[in-house]
Amino acid sequence: MALLEVKNLTKDFGGLRANDQINLKVEEGEIVGLIGPNGAGKTTLFNCIAGFYPPSAGEVWFKGENITALPANLICQRGIARTFQLVRVFKDMTVLDNVMVAAFNRTNKASSAQKKALEVLDFCGLVTKKNMLAGGLTIADKKRLEFAKALATAPSLLMLDEAMAGLNQTETAEAVELIKKVRASGITIFLVEHVMEVVMPISHRVVVLNYGRKIAEDIPEKIIQNEEVIKAYLGEKYHAARRRY
Repeated sequence: MALLEVKNLTKDFGGLRANDQINLKVEEGEIVGLIGPNGAGKTTLFNCIAGFYPPSAGEVWFKGENITALPANLICQRGIARTFQLVRVFKDMTVLDNVMVAAFNRTNKASSAQKKALEVLDFCGLVTKKNMLAGGLTIADKKRLEFAKALATAPSLLMLDEAMAGLNQTETAEAVELIKKVRASGITIFLVEHVMEVVMPISHRVVVLNYGRKIAEDIPEKIIQNEEVIKAYLGEKYHAARRRY
């Protein structure tokens, strides 16, 4: 049984079909990459899985349970956490309080929430900045705070939506190491990413969307040789990169 299974998921916005009968599975312990051009439906798919949008058709199963009709808060309690393309922090609250808010997903005691928040901040390398206002953090640290907030909900599956956007080369490398560290802790990763030098080396499998449809799914070595994927997304410049990953 897959940890996450998406069955024939379709999402319509009026006359626009953003996701069209998408099927995929994420197995426990995997890192699965989701790629495709802008407007391919990647974030919409994440929103449907996480309960932010109700699918127009199809189903989402998690740990053997049909969670399609559940709201986002109950899906989070089931063990799915996510980050967003645009960083969403409570800028006028401290870093610690930001993470404590997320930790209340699993407890109603402030002492327990604080303990969990401190553990997660230490794991993410932010504990020394716990008393800073979140609005004063750099973009890289705000991204780490997003990780910390998601991890504080104690997920089994962490969904990352363009976690590397806006980061320089050093910050990107640090974010990759954090993703590997999260996966090593026993959390499964499903990530949307445009930086191929990031997603290809760390992913066990890669799913490709184009115009709302899944056009490919395979190991990275085969994805970068898939002519349809090259034509739809990677472009001719990736011909030279086929042997890199």
